[in-house]
Amino acid sequence: METFGRKKIELFIERPLLPRVLRLIKSTGATGYTVLPTLQGGGQDGVWDEGLPIDAQHMVQVVVITNAERADAILEGIKPMLGTWQGVVCVSDVQVLRRERF
Repeated sequence: METFGRKKIELFIERPLLPRVLRLIKSTGATGYTVLPTLQGGGQDGVWDEGLPIDAQHMVQVVVITNAERADAILEGIKPMLGTWQGVVCVSDVQVLRRERF
């Protein structure tokens, strides 16, 4: 079966940043994204969940699958936002069946 290479970007960001991130994604011409709620997490600064100043209700995950050029544009636009806002960005190579969708 033939598959096609794309980039998957996973963003874990503070909810107030979401409108800016979605505008950025759309401005690159990416054809879609998914926004998911988060439950709990932990990292360098400790654990966060409901009840903390930055709690699970204030964090979301955004997933985008797109071509390399659009992925680069999204990453360039996201990088300055992370200086002010909490967030984690992951990029991976994925294979898709329908390249015209991404």
